[in-house]
Amino acid sequence: MVERCLLCQSAIIFELKPSQILGLQAIDPLPICQQCLQEFSFITPPYCPKCFKPNTQDICHDCQLWQQQGYQDLTHQALFRYNEAMHDYFKRYKRYGDYQLRNCFQKLLAHKLHTVKGPVIYIPSAKDHLQQRQFDPVVGLFKDLVTLTPALVKLPTPQAQAQKNRQERLQTPQFLRFNQRFNSILQAPQILIVDDIYTTGRTILHAYDCLRQVGFQGKISSFSLAR
Repeated sequence: MVERCLLCQSAIIFELKPSQILGLQAIDPLPICQQCLQEFSFITPPYCPKCFKPNTQDICHDCQLWQQQGYQDLTHQALFRYNEAMHDYFKRYKRYGDYQLRNCFQKLLAHKLHTVKGPVIYIPSAKDHLQQRQFDPVVGLFKDLVTLTPALVKLPTPQAQAQKNRQERLQTPQFLRFNQRFNSILQAPQILIVDDIYTTGRTILHAYDCLRQVGFQGKISSFSLAR
């Protein structure tokens, strides 16, 4: 069988196993070639046990600061490091609106999320970005894998997070609010927050604050494609 890599358009050639030929095993290859996949860096141990920051087996400096501010119980996981290849991927996917690239990591994400229980909410795009792209990139990544609840609304901000430096990100005031139409999820024992990229954790913690402020008392965890 031959398919085309979503990233470089080169041919992906793979040999079928006898069980696949006989229909006893699903044919489910990755939609990107091995050469492209090798440019991305999976997060492997050691990493921060709270946020998956690579290259540390202890709680990282950022998480220590968050804990000092009262965020003791939130844990985050991610699939890839945010390296140059991931930067280029998001540039094509988000800035240039190449929507088919949402499928690049679907099978890998599905493997990570197959045990998710309870409601899944996501960090939404700003209204102007949504109008410009005509799609929400976080929804694109996760909508075929889990049932997403649009429980968060992003308020207008003078500057996008991607345009800020580290210190500016950390100091960003709350820009999310909870959509009261989805109060039913507040009775769940746990909620997962998904996003595309985790940088400082400020956005995820704004989502965390939204849930706590409207009375959610269960477990909150988060997950992103890149960290």
